[in-house]
Amino acid sequence: MKSDSSPNILRYWAPAILWLAVIAVESFTLSGNVTGAWLQHVLGWVHIHLSPAAFSEFHHALRKTGHVTGYGILCLMLFRSWFHTLAGETGLRSQRFRCAALALSSTLLTAILDEWHQSFDPTRTSSPIDVGLDMCGAIVFLCLALFVFRAWHRVPSEEMEPVSA
Repeated sequence: MKSDSSPNILRYWAPAILWLAVIAVESFTLSGNVTGAWLQHVLGWVHIHLSPAAFSEFHHALRKTGHVTGYGILCLMLFRSWFHTLAGETGLRSQRFRCAALALSSTLLTAILDEWHQSFDPTRTSSPIDVGLDMCGAIVFLCLALFVFRAWHRVPSEEMEPVSA
């Protein structure tokens, strides 16, 4: 482990811990009934009226998009946390691979625990499909981030043009 002081390590882990707290709060308090009522109110406020079947489909798609996005963001934050925690232990390529594996594993564990918790709540539905969606979001977000990171590091600094105000 990198010999960094605790405050510096906490700086890298705080966003991931806060995002885990957001997921926990959502898991404990936001059922489909709650988000459905909010969505119905927002759509009415902007004068969009949907049939009950169309609303149900839209609400379902929005909730599943939330799974993909929320766990994608979690995976990126966990990758960043692991990356800075393990900095300097190995070469950059193997460090990225190791941190990606740790971030994906941590995200998978969180998704499984979230669905397990939901299985005890009668207002929630628990589904392995949601774990799959969570992991799809994690993989897609992480792959995109690693692609951008790699492309960004390939551009030589002298080829980059200064930005004028």
